[in-house]
Amino acid sequence: MMGLNLHNVVRGAITAIHPDEDCTLYQSLGQKNIKGEVYPIYAEPQSIKANFQPDTDRLDHPDSKNVTSDTMTVYLYSNLSYPVMGVNRVPARTGDFIQRSDETYWLVTSIEDWSWDGWCKVDVHRQVVPPDFSASEWSDDYVGSDSSK
Repeated sequence: MMGLNLHNVVRGAITAIHPDEDCTLYQSLGQKNIKGEVYPIYAEPQSIKANFQPDTDRLDHPDSKNVTSDTMTVYLYSNLSYPVMGVNRVPARTGDFIQRSDETYWLVTSIEDWSWDGWCKVDVHRQVVPPDFSASEWSDDYVGSDSSK
């Protein structure tokens, strides 16, 4: 570790009031072309602990209406041993999805990587439509390159 891990210092106090959640992480592996259609592909889902917190600084005023988008900030444990895939891999990167226990899906849109100190912070946006996992080999709806849709 390179410095003082403030995350470890405060995490116990935070989780005493606002506990971590059991969530599922779907890591993006890129895309696959199946019979001329491009599908996203994902690694097999992983169980993670996540601490969702409101992203309260995002309030828009279009047409004099107060509108907040469904965005949250999520704090995750991390370390430098996560596999490298294309770019350096922390527990999550943009294009990944986190599924909460309430079955909502959240798209990772930005990351602050503090893996060398044991954690990372990601911004996520709630998705109205669940992601398409059908091109991922572990999916129950796997379309594969040899099967017809």
